[in-house]
Amino acid sequence: MAKDKKVLVVGGGGRCHAIVDALSRSPQVAKIFCAPGNAGIAAQAECVPVKDTDVQGLLKFAQEQGIDLTVVGPEAALSVGVVDAFRAAGLKIFGHTQAATRIESSKEFAKILMDKYAIPTAGYRSFDNFDEALAYVNARPFPAVLKYDGLAAGKGVVIAADAAEAEAALRSMLLDEAFGKGRVVVEDFLTGPEFSFMAFVDGERVYPMPLSQDHKRAFDGDKGPNTGGMGAYTGLPFITKEDESFALEQILKATAKAMVSEGCPLSGVLYGGLMKTPDGIKVIEFNARFGDPETEVVLPLLESDIYDIFEAVATGRPVAEPKWRKAVTLGVVLASKGYPGSYEKGAEILGADQVDGRVYHMGTKRDGDRLLTAGGRVMMVVAEGKDTRAAWEKVYAEVAKIRCDNLFFRRDIAHWALDGKVLDGKALSNSIKDSLREQVSKLEVKYGRKPSLAVIIVGNNPASQVYVRNKVKSAIYVGMNSRLITMAEDATEEALLKMIDDLNRDPEVDGILVQLPLPKQINEERVIDAIAKEKDVDGFHPGNVSDLWLGRPCTVPCTPKGILRLIDESGIDLAGKTAVVVGRSNIVGKPVAKLLLDRNATVIIAHSRTKDLKAMTLQADVLVVAVGRPNMVTGDMIKPGAVVIDVGINRDADGKLCGDVDYVGARLRASAITPVPGGVGPMTIAMLMENTVESFLARVEPR
Repeated sequence: MAKDKKVLVVGGGGRCHAIVDALSRSPQVAKIFCAPGNAGIAAQAECVPVKDTDVQGLLKFAQEQGIDLTVVGPEAALSVGVVDAFRAAGLKIFGHTQAATRIESSKEFAKILMDKYAIPTAGYRSFDNFDEALAYVNARPFPAVLKYDGLAAGKGVVIAADAAEAEAALRSMLLDEAFGKGRVVVEDFLTGPEFSFMAFVDGERVYPMPLSQDHKRAFDGDKGPNTGGMGAYTGLPFITKEDESFALEQILKATAKAMVSEGCPLSGVLYGGLMKTPDGIKVIEFNARFGDPETEVVLPLLESDIYDIFEAVATGRPVAEPKWRKAVTLGVVLASKGYPGSYEKGAEILGADQVDGRVYHMGTKRDGDRLLTAGGRVMMVVAEGKDTRAAWEKVYAEVAKIRCDNLFFRRDIAHWALDGKVLDGKALSNSIKDSLREQVSKLEVKYGRKPSLAVIIVGNNPASQVYVRNKVKSAIYVGMNSRLITMAEDATEEALLKMIDDLNRDPEVDGILVQLPLPKQINEERVIDAIAKEKDVDGFHPGNVSDLWLGRPCTVPCTPKGILRLIDESGIDLAGKTAVVVGRSNIVGKPVAKLLLDRNATVIIAHSRTKDLKAMTLQADVLVVAVGRPNMVTGDMIKPGAVVIDVGINRDADGKLCGDVDYVGARLRASAITPVPGGVGPMTIAMLMENTVESFLARVEPR
């Protein structure tokens, strides 16, 4: 096979760099030109100073250079008819005609097409009048999906959470004409994970590519404004073979057939932006070209000669089924600080040449030997691995080599695939309480009475009030008798001790719990000591604590007991594993450590101020954090695959509930993790119910 083909790639972003990179691996391609290209593309192709929308300039260049094949990257070039012009001149070009490109350039055209041919998508209405659009949106539930009916460089979609946001978006699109004069499509809001399905298409012939998912939001946790894409990955665990087959047959192939029927057949790449909703897979949008940043993670997996594919589609002949490598790729975009808003250009980038992986340039330029930022999205680092975890660890290790003060990137790309199992304490506690409910019913039949729990609360602490109500509700649900005793904030220690003594003597009371914390005038230690050891269902009595450490039968404290149940739920075998407990309290930290030791784990107990705490936590196969400091343990302090139990319930700087562990960062590395709230808290209450039943049994069935 002769290596003599000359190819022109139209475009200059990361998508086009990936196309150039794929063409550079073709045994047929001798020379690649790129118009206009960028600083990274210049290492693999000769960059030509012709704009991607300069149809006549591109045509003239291709004719003068004897280009064998032209490949169009961006939608802007397709929408101005570059394919039509090249074909009219008898030149081979890969890309859709101007008429076919309407599937992307007009949201309304695409919606009408899908309606006509029963291709699953969200319901919609189109408007060119601001007042009519606003009235329609305000008469419907939020959030509202608002799409500019035209090309907007990936920024013409707004998901408005409320009326004010909707009005601002509609005003921008229809009155201010932020993207030019046009219409707005208002769609029903759909829920579910989104994914990208691209295919080479020639008429009704459709050749699918590997599925991918990009991340549109600017910041970790899918927060912040929409961007052109902050990263992408392949190997989607939430899409089944049946899902993929449905999307291929009922969406991509059905759309290709519909476009033929409409007299504007596709002849390039069809990109389906799809969502897996509770009602099945539906179309969010269509694009008429390779996606960006999806192309950068998909094309590196192609084993077939991409020149053959491009040339076959361009000439209308069948394509040999493309072959794809069975691996996972993951790419992270580095963007200028401030993007997608205003940002500065010209910051120097160091270390990109040290990356062991693919670096696709998006917005860079050269100034002599210096590499500088020249756009919002600047470059994308792509790594490959046998699975998502391997690719994730590889790519972030390589991203760390790049140094530039004016760049930022998301640290949670592929979180849909990487997120550890959520140890749902609420669900597990409900299951335990259901079992206890059945047991209590049988005990009442057998012994003529139910287990009974007495709960004492002193004062008006709001958090304590909520917790006590939840405990009483749980006792009622389980079917046991419950007694709530409230005492005033100024209650004396003597009065509280007298109440406890009365309950100790009451044969109908099996468990006693005094809600902590107590007012300052009351000594908590004296109160805990006053509760009869056999009725201490919280497990705080000195007798129970000492028996726990001596390995004798006792009431195990509720929270530590619940933590062990959650660890069991993760499926980990603790024998021989390293467990790190951060927090040395007698209520949680130390009892948890003893329970872990009893399971033959190696246990390290640390304090929140322990020197080099990170070095300790990175050893943990099981990490328990109970210190009461918001987001103290960050994702980089978690050993990959660890089980993480977050005991803390705090408020962050914005007043939102959070744990001692940064949940977003930790979940990317942990194999299992408890949420906050909904993790340890519900389990503590379930264990309290269990301890009360056990206290009842110890009294009616003495050993």
